[in-house]
Amino acid sequence: MVSTFAFHETRNPAAARMLIGAAAVALSCTLLLPSAAWAADQPPAANEPDTTIYVTARKRTERIQDIPDSIKAFTADAIVSANIQNVKDVAVRVPNVSIVEAQQPGVALINIRGVGQARNGESPVAVVVDGVQLSSANQITQDLFDIERVEVLKGPQGAVYGRNAIGGAINIITRQPTNDFEGFLQGGYGTGDDVRLSASVSGPIIDDKLLFRVAGSFRNFDGDIDSLNTPGRDKVNWQKDRNVRGMLLAKPTEALTIDLRYSRLETRAGAAFYAPVESGTSINQPLPYIGNFPGHANRILNDFSAKADLDLGGATLTSITALSKVSSFLAEDLDFTPLDQTSAEQRLKTNNLSQELRIVSPQSGAFKWLGGVYYLRTRQTLDTKVFAGADLLPLLGLPSSLAPLLFSTTKARDRNNAYAAFGQLSYRFATGIELTGALRYDIDQRHQTDLVAAGQPEYRNTFRSLQPKASVSWFINPDAMIYATVGKGFRSGGFNPQARISRNYKKEENWNFEAGFKTSLLDRRLSLNGAAFYTRIKDRQVYILDVINSAQTLINPIPKAEVYGLEAELSARPVRNLDLSASIGVTGSKILSYDSSVLAGLPAAGDFKGNHLPQVAGVSYALSGQYRIPLANDMSLTPRVELNGSGGAYYWEIDNLDKRGSITLVNARLTLSYRKLSVTVFAENLFKDRYVLEFVPKEWSGASNDFSAAAPGRRVGVKARFDF
Repeated sequence: MVSTFAFHETRNPAAARMLIGAAAVALSCTLLLPSAAWAADQPPAANEPDTTIYVTARKRTERIQDIPDSIKAFTADAIVSANIQNVKDVAVRVPNVSIVEAQQPGVALINIRGVGQARNGESPVAVVVDGVQLSSANQITQDLFDIERVEVLKGPQGAVYGRNAIGGAINIITRQPTNDFEGFLQGGYGTGDDVRLSASVSGPIIDDKLLFRVAGSFRNFDGDIDSLNTPGRDKVNWQKDRNVRGMLLAKPTEALTIDLRYSRLETRAGAAFYAPVESGTSINQPLPYIGNFPGHANRILNDFSAKADLDLGGATLTSITALSKVSSFLAEDLDFTPLDQTSAEQRLKTNNLSQELRIVSPQSGAFKWLGGVYYLRTRQTLDTKVFAGADLLPLLGLPSSLAPLLFSTTKARDRNNAYAAFGQLSYRFATGIELTGALRYDIDQRHQTDLVAAGQPEYRNTFRSLQPKASVSWFINPDAMIYATVGKGFRSGGFNPQARISRNYKKEENWNFEAGFKTSLLDRRLSLNGAAFYTRIKDRQVYILDVINSAQTLINPIPKAEVYGLEAELSARPVRNLDLSASIGVTGSKILSYDSSVLAGLPAAGDFKGNHLPQVAGVSYALSGQYRIPLANDMSLTPRVELNGSGGAYYWEIDNLDKRGSITLVNARLTLSYRKLSVTVFAENLFKDRYVLEFVPKEWSGASNDFSAAAPGRRVGVKARFDF
């Protein structure tokens, strides 16, 4: 029997692309297999590792298969193979995780298992780089270069990771200084005159005693989204990055290790490339930028940390001191039309100082424990201004020559202090049962001064939360485990920079219940993991904008909501040189109670009880396959195909009036390697799936139109890498 598929007749182009992509993954793997049969009787080569991955998700080195949490890890090889260049590239490959960055670099909307981020609010995930938690949401979307591993933990992780880990944690481990001289050089060129360079060098200053590592990256991208009316620039999503990181590792004694790090990121980019969506136009149709004002943004990040580890014999004492400075500026059109009506500027300056003391038990033994204390001091100013333009002023009875005329402004200064104490215990019995309990107590003191209102009024509040977590695991054998986990998450409340809707917003908390399994088969060349979860959310934080009055407000109109879902992940090396992976997440959500008085009298008013939570994909998935083909003279050729997608009940806002279409992205790469040199040609979004990155309904912005921001199209290019 012969079957045929007429793709030109399908009524669902996204489904067609998904089928094509899946077929491409399957075909590339099938054609390259030495045998069509599963080669269970063919063990890995002596120099070929199994699929075992080790992580530090619980502050100690463990097999990922031994941890009772849903974790996705990307090793250094996987990061290079998949061309992962930032945290957004990680998110698209992890089901039930998404990151949208449309307004400006640093302002990212993160959603993990339905626990989302409100713009200008705290992140729902704790992002930790080399043991130091990033203290500002504006630090999260940095470039990933010279990285050893990235770990994504789902579900509340506050008991160990602390503040803002209400939805999960992202643990980033950079490559460490080495006692041997090594490094790499990498350069690439792609669509939009996208030039990327990165390099690192590492080695000893004093053998075994003082080691260094220096790494940096550079990007100059001209953009690939059309800007029709801005003078001197025909693309709106341009970006220029300069990034440097330096590390010094000292070992003055056998027991003491001191790790000093400094990094600086400078970004200039096009920003706020929203377009008005006229009545009758599909909200899923990407639109060019037609505004007359070229939106742009700057971001500068400076981070310094000092980490000391002291081996006490029966435990390790760790001190981590971190200083960070965030400076951000945004200038944008507000009417997003060719007319000069309104524009805005926003400046953010944040200075953070954190200190953590932690003591951890030895790696071995049935009984393991850790405990510690944490402090964070935050000093921040947020200044927002709205200007009336030359085409608006005559309508207000004023001469156009006054443009740009300051129309409204808000400016607030925040001085916050956060304190926490935490601990974790685990014990594995001889029967294979392991019990783990963790507890963290947070105190978050918030203090804000309104620098614009008469008398500069001050506001104070303290938010507290006790975050327990408990799990039970049964290790049926060394390669099979089932587990159940319950944990609580916490995100602090705070103050808005104005009181047009509400000056205060409450803390958000949730309880997560999870059950899952982890298995390794065929000499650990195949792993299969699965989990089911249920999360109850209290006082979900929601963002609403009043464009004209520059009022950006966080509110709590959802006293109770729930999220539930399933996840499964498979990774395999069925035969030598072939790597396959597949993962899927299915998520549902429901608003259980809604406080309609919060937005009463506003365009966004209504009773939305029973609706879905916003920006939660009903289904998301990731597939990949690559096969290394050995050639003569130490050469090899490696084709790789990926399929990443999401769809289902994805609504932009809690009124559920506007639904996003499905997204299906196929990426392809072909790498030719010769010893330490590799050259790769690549295509991202191979089939030009056109979609909207973000949609802002007028009811939730105070504007006269809906707005949307287009996602980038297909990108092709080449890169070369040399390791030494």
